[in-house]
Amino acid sequence: MHFAGMMHQILLVKRFFRDSRGNFATGLVVMLLPMIAAVGAAVDFANMNRERSRLQSALDAASMEIAVKVNSGLSDGELQALGDKLLKANLASVHASADNIPSLVYHGLATENDGSQSLRTESSLNYTYLIPRSIGGDGPSSTSILVRSRITSNNGDTACVYALNRAAPRAFEAAGSTTVIMDGCVIASNSSAPDSIYVGGDASLEADCIQSSGGIVATSGLITDCEQNRVNAWRLPDPWGDLVEPVPPILYPNPKAGDLTVSPGRYRNLDLSGDKTLEPGLYYVEGSLSVKGTVTGAGVTIFMADGGITVNGNGSLSLSAPQTGDYAGMLMMSARANASSHLFNGNGATDLNGVLYFPYGDLTYNGNNNGTSSSCMRIVADTIKMSGNSNIKSDCSAELGGREARVAGPFYFSM
Repeated sequence: MHFAGMMHQILLVKRFFRDSRGNFATGLVVMLLPMIAAVGAAVDFANMNRERSRLQSALDAASMEIAVKVNSGLSDGELQALGDKLLKANLASVHASADNIPSLVYHGLATENDGSQSLRTESSLNYTYLIPRSIGGDGPSSTSILVRSRITSNNGDTACVYALNRAAPRAFEAAGSTTVIMDGCVIASNSSAPDSIYVGGDASLEADCIQSSGGIVATSGLITDCEQNRVNAWRLPDPWGDLVEPVPPILYPNPKAGDLTVSPGRYRNLDLSGDKTLEPGLYYVEGSLSVKGTVTGAGVTIFMADGGITVNGNGSLSLSAPQTGDYAGMLMMSARANASSHLFNGNGATDLNGVLYFPYGDLTYNGNNNGTSSSCMRIVADTIKMSGNSNIKSDCSAELGGREARVAGPFYFSM
């Protein structure tokens, strides 16, 4: 019995030590769990930052490609597909599983309240944790890494000459032997055509900078002060798209050949021959306006309801816009529904101070002109062509009537 009792006690001791070793192992694991979790979290943190950085870089590159192609005629869906393809191509080499390569979401180009424009994109990547986010193993096993990209363009420089057409080739053209000098402002075109701005022949074009929503083709003298002329620039809306058109005033008969002064009012097919002085005010013209003589006037606004302007032969103009009132700064303008062409042609000298605004009309300035020497002239039209031997000058550091035709500035990554 004594021997049996001793054997029983030995068995109990062995069981104790065996159980103690198990308890110790269990306790050791329990003590190591926080350390394992901390190491796993640190590794996850580093891995997630690396994945986020890769995804952000790929998204930014794709977004910039979209920004460059905004004016190419592609739809929002096509722009998203283009960006998504580039994003996936950039990420394919660093993600073994094609199922885990994220997609790009394009939110479009929006105009902010301050007139700036922003292009927004985003993308998300599913990241699997090394260990679940709880000691019990029942926490989340993955998370989503979300990155966003935003490209912004603020209001840019003031335009002296601005072609609004969005697709026309040579929306702005300087050809022949014309000389165009525009001081203190840019020459711009909204057209996405490769030759949106064209300078050819013996033409000479001088401005602070040239900006095109498409391309620039210059085979002759192009002189600018900026470091680099801008292509693929974003468009801004018509600078005076919200300008209220005038109400037709009282209809007057056309002036006679011997009349030296003309009163403001409404006219049909207005013909200005001989020497004429336009009194200050609004001239509402239905049909055409033809200038064949010498026409002068200060504080004048000419509104073309449905026809075009033609300056022919030896006709010459010396006109300035009003400096105050609803149409301050507007010298010549047309209704938005008026797609007529406007021609300044012949041998006459022209001194125009104010805005020539034909949002859906073509403006052509050509012929053997003695030259335009305007202290302040802005031209905003659907398309603009300057040719012949004309000599256009404009120095307008102070905007008439506070009106400005701004172009979009260069785009950049923003928060």
